[in-house]
Amino acid sequence: MELMKVIETRQSIRKFKEEDVPVADLMEMAKAAGKAPSGKNVQNWHFVIIKNKDVMGKIAEAITERNAAIVEEMKKVDEGKALRFEKFCKNFTVFFLKAPALVVVLTREYLPSGYPEVTLVADAKREGTPVDLEKIGDVDTLLHSLKYEKNPGMQSLGAAIENFTLRAIDLGYGSCWLTSANYASKEIENILKEETSIDQNLFEEGFFMGAMLTVGVPGEVNKSPAKKDVEDFTTVFE
Repeated sequence: MELMKVIETRQSIRKFKEEDVPVADLMEMAKAAGKAPSGKNVQNWHFVIIKNKDVMGKIAEAITERNAAIVEEMKKVDEGKALRFEKFCKNFTVFFLKAPALVVVLTREYLPSGYPEVTLVADAKREGTPVDLEKIGDVDTLLHSLKYEKNPGMQSLGAAIENFTLRAIDLGYGSCWLTSANYASKEIENILKEETSIDQNLFEEGFFMGAMLTVGVPGEVNKSPAKKDVEDFTTVFE
């Protein structure tokens, strides 16, 4: 499919036909994800492809239980918001149970250029080295900004996930990019450790869950929400 057509076709798919997605096709999607750019080429991603319905069920159960625990406490503060959060979980998170494949995307922290270097200077100052931190500015604010606001590790992960989803469309499938279950990430990580053949060393190396993806043949294609005109989010200076 032509690239721009693939991009324009992309939308979040939450209903799928009862058709299988061969592992070979899923691997093609993962291969495309692996071609994404990443800071210093760290390739800070790992895609766990799950077709086993029992494992998918356990993940959905973990999310639902975690959601219920949060909802219980929310009701003490704002029952209306609690009930909306509970409904959101049912309608927009665990729908993946009806998808042919679920992909749990793992990632790990990446410290950008400047972060280790500024940290080195800040640590030296604390240890008594006569460095002038005023030339750098507010060190804590700078380090926080580099690590969390700019967060190039997540930028790299986003590029990989986008490649995955676009290749899925190119092969005739649809997907939904999910971060709504991240509040149950630890529980999901434990399920991966206990129920799949994942290399346990990944977690020792600092990998953690960043997102999930559903994959399947679209069962229903709705009109996508309107996007801003390019002039509304682009500045050109010649």
